[in-house]
Amino acid sequence: MHTPSVPNALFLVLLRTLHLLALALWLGGLVAIGALVAPTAFHAARTAPALAGHLPQQNALAGAVVGGSLRLFNLLTLTCAAVLLAANLLLLPYTSRRWTGACLAAILVLLASTLYLAFGLTPAMDLAQAQGRMADFDRMHHWYEQLSTLLQMPLLLLLTVFTALRDSPPSPHHRLNGAGSQS
Repeated sequence: MHTPSVPNALFLVLLRTLHLLALALWLGGLVAIGALVAPTAFHAARTAPALAGHLPQQNALAGAVVGGSLRLFNLLTLTCAAVLLAANLLLLPYTSRRWTGACLAAILVLLASTLYLAFGLTPAMDLAQAQGRMADFDRMHHWYEQLSTLLQMPLLLLLTVFTALRDSPPSPHHRLNGAGSQS
């Protein structure tokens, strides 16, 4: 692990800030869509006087809002994954390889799942919905929710822990024993 000079120290602060911002956007966006956007869209569609008694139109409107939000969120998460990956690769010489490696492993799994959601599952869901294959759409939508909540959410939380461990200074006991933070 290198000791950074002052200009490098500012660069490291920038990298860590970008890492934290991307992590916060991804985790916060996942919570916001699931806990705020989706319930609000369906509530607004169900209570709109113009759509009273028209359940298919209510579902279509709410689905369009949530689906559009998810497509935009997929782009955001791909951007976040790229920022996280780049920041961690650039931080590697200056941080604990163990925790930066753990961060990179989590980021790669997150990136793979996001690529699948954005370019595999979402287009398939759109096609099923356009063709009126709602049972297929519902099955794929359930799978999307499962990947988001049971894979991505825990990995993002784990990445938060790995980030804290990566960015924590070595303990005094660790320094006194001459142990490096490369372990």
